[in-house]
Parts: sequence; C-alpha cells; structure tokens
Amino acid sequence: MRRSLRAIVSVSLLLVLSAGIVLALGAGMTAGAADTVSIVALIDNMKKYDDKVVTIQGEAIGDLMVRGVNAWITVNDDAYSKMSIEEGGPLVGMSNAGIGVWIPEQQGHKINVFGGWKNKGAIVRVTGVFHRACPEHGGDTDIHADLVDVVAPGRPFSKPFKWVELFVIITLAVVIAVLWNVRRGKVARAKREE
Repeated sequence: MRRSLRAIVSVSLLLVLSAGIVLALGAGMTAGAADTVSIVALIDNMKKYDDKVVTIQGEAIGDLMVRGVNAWITVNDDAYSKMSIEEGGPLVGMSNAGIGVWIPEQQGHKINVFGGWKNKGAIVRVTGVFHRACPEHGGDTDIHADLVDVVAPGRPFSKPFKWVELFVIITLAVVIAVLWNVRRGKVARAKREE
C-alpha cells in the first residue's frame, strides 16, 4: 500500500512539475511578444526609449539600400502592414508608421520581398538600439540592429486584370463620344438655320 501511495505521489509530482515547465515556457514566449514595441509607441515616447535596446516587428517595405557593409531597411508596423487593402484589409486612412533600421548588409539579404504596391513585404523582427536623434546619421530617428529575423516571407499580390471594368470604361467613352457628336451636329444645324 505504501508503494502504491509513493507511486501515486511521484506521478502526481511529476505531472505538476511538467505542467509548471510547460506554463513557464508558454509565459516566456508571451513575454517575448510583449517586449515588442510598436513604432507609434517609440515615436510617442522617444525620450523613454532613446539609446535603449528595443524590438520591433513589421513589414519590410521599399528597398534594401546598401551603404558599404551596412544597409538601410524600412519597417512598417501600421494596420496596412498587417493586412493591406489588396488583401482585403479595411481602408484606415493615413496611418503609415515606419522607421529606418541600419543593419549589416548580409542581414538585409534574408528579406526575400520588400513591400510596395505590387508586393506584400516580409514580416521581420528586429532588435537594436533606438536613437531619437542618431549622431551617426545626421540626427535622424532610427534603430541600429545587428540581426534581422524573418517571421514570414514576402510575396507578390495577386491582381487579376479587371476586364469588366475596362469594358465599362470603353463603353462609357464611346457613349460620351456619340453624344458629343450628336450635340455638335445639333449646334451646327442651329447656327446654319439662323
């Protein structure tokens, strides 16, 4: 009886420890996500984050701008970086929030697609030092990072040609041209009759 009681206590203790480890790992993952700072929060609290290590996550947009052994990328974390209008996202007005990030050039080559009018850029997670007025870059607000993690790859937007809209536009143009010529003819006849 004592052996079975010890076995039950041992198994219970093992289960409690296992559950504790799983919860601790889960909390660690959540804490990592909570440590990500939005770009709007950086801009609104520049003095608080100045010269501090921050982590941002968003869409890499524009181009990889190589400058020697380093490069600039722009990271947006606004509503459009999460779901663009092309993907069916809502029109939310002027909400672009992006920041320049100074990285080693080879880190920039991890980004397969940069966002723009025809592409959804890769989602990147960047950790680096935030500068509200960077002394190295003429007082610009930026982040200097050594590592870029690609969270999700970029891809081109699927934009099928809208044949129906083209047909409607051509039809309306023809109708307008016909009506214009009919009116011109009536005006010319009226002048001749006078």
